[in-house]
Amino acid sequence: MSSEVVVKVSWGPRPESPGELAERWLEALARLTQLSEPGPVDWRWDVEDGKGTPVPSTAEDVATVIEAGGPEKDADIVGRQAAVVGTWPDGGYAYLRAKGGGSDAYTPFTATLQLFPAAGAAAGSRAPLTDRLPDVLAALAEAWEADTGLAYDRELFNAVKSAFALRNSRPRCGWVTYLSANRAALVPADLPGPRRATADGGLVLDSGRDTDAVMAAQRALAGAGALEPLPVAEPRPLW
Repeated sequence: MSSEVVVKVSWGPRPESPGELAERWLEALARLTQLSEPGPVDWRWDVEDGKGTPVPSTAEDVATVIEAGGPEKDADIVGRQAAVVGTWPDGGYAYLRAKGGGSDAYTPFTATLQLFPAAGAAAGSRAPLTDRLPDVLAALAEAWEADTGLAYDRELFNAVKSAFALRNSRPRCGWVTYLSANRAALVPADLPGPRRATADGGLVLDSGRDTDAVMAAQRALAGAGALEPLPVAEPRPLW
């Protein structure tokens, strides 16, 4: 496992107001903070220079920032985005960015959490939350009502992409994989590894940290039809 770990969820077109997106942001951050207990997490808006202000606790205030981040006239089509940085007491940190609320079938709507160990940490040091990747993926998937999701590092992502000739946007497996309810219904009963149901009927599948196991899961799930892309001709948030 490399030093940076990524947890990402994706979904299709789903028009939402800044207020609705704000509620999702607050749920996601609350869940990630809860998973980090007993240590606190300092969540701040990401800014180019200096230290951003703390993320507010009310949806109304969060919505104001989200709306400011998508002032374009076509924001209702291509969505609005925002980004925050979280810092843990040991210096580990995370970068979470999300874009949603649009109606365009060709625009990727995602929430991406990048996890990093503290700057200057010893080789092999783990980033925060990487010992709870199934829980982290479930938290993001439920907060954003996602269609697919996965946890990976760059080495694994490139290995799967190369082995199966996948475009970057194509659904795929990671160490941990999330599938929404209709996709979950196609998961083979004999697929190895732990699995857990999410609140909306999806599944979080844990292949462990073994690349061969991830490759095997990719073959099995793709063969079962559980990793098909969302149909552009019939725009919808979930498969």
